[in-house]
Amino acid sequence: MIKVKQTVRIYEENNQETPLGAEKNIGIESHENYDDQVILVIGRRRITVIGEDLKTAIDNAMNINRF
Repeated sequence: MIKVKQTVRIYEENNQETPLGAEKNIGIESHENYDDQVILVIGRRRITVIGEDLKTAIDNAMNINRF
């Protein structure tokens, strides 16, 4: 099986901007045993979630009306 790894830059942590040069990332990896799950790597923590649930949560969080 091919292992897939992606990173997403963290722009803010605890409502504080991440300073330039001190960039942090969240890793997203494929799960070695389950095609429907992904692993979020945040610091030393590895958190497994259902990929579709994560995609839905992101879509819902971005689907807001700003006036």
